[in-house]
Amino acid sequence: STGSDIGNRRGGGRPQGKICRTASSFGTVRRRLWGTVDGAGPHLMREIYSTLAMPELNSDNARFRHCRSVHWVLPGGPLRAEAYVPVVAGDECPGCLVCERTIGWFMEFARLARDLVGTNLRDCLHWRSLYDNPQPLIVAASNLYQVNRRTLVQLREAYYAIREDIRPFLEEVWPHDQDLSQSERFEDRLAIVERMVELWEDGQYVGWPS
Repeated sequence: STGSDIGNRRGGGRPQGKICRTASSFGTVRRRLWGTVDGAGPHLMREIYSTLAMPELNSDNARFRHCRSVHWVLPGGPLRAEAYVPVVAGDECPGCLVCERTIGWFMEFARLARDLVGTNLRDCLHWRSLYDNPQPLIVAASNLYQVNRRTLVQLREAYYAIREDIRPFLEEVWPHDQDLSQSERFEDRLAIVERMVELWEDGQYVGWPS
């Protein structure tokens, strides 16, 4: 899959410590059901609380999700189910650099990291929607082999070792970026990746733009 998947796929909101069970169709309509950890069961999948037409995702509105665990079920069994349904366990995150920020910064910064230290940040995240058929999970420990605290130190050192007037230019901006210098933008993006490393150290999965 590619980063372009976010343009036509839709995930749900952050679990916030709940199990999210969501039924999906092949069109733009998604039927969504939220249940608590204690109360959710397969039979609840047949209850539809709302039918929503989801807006198209892009780099200006999509956000990464992170969670402690995720698996997929076929509600009603393989003969009756229309699609796999994700069951997600969140970590009650109140909002952080990873799940609050939109993702416009990511591909640009991933290219910078690849060029400076050879790390492949792009392949550390899940890009397919949670609502697609189950995809293999990227184990957090495998990410830490190539992107860890030492990698971040090397990345910072490599960036500042380049003369300021020829450093890689970070063009993607958020409204709050307008008054930031290039080095401040670099530190801003690096702080988000540092948060990702913390999540991987905690055994969490990161990705599924929604």
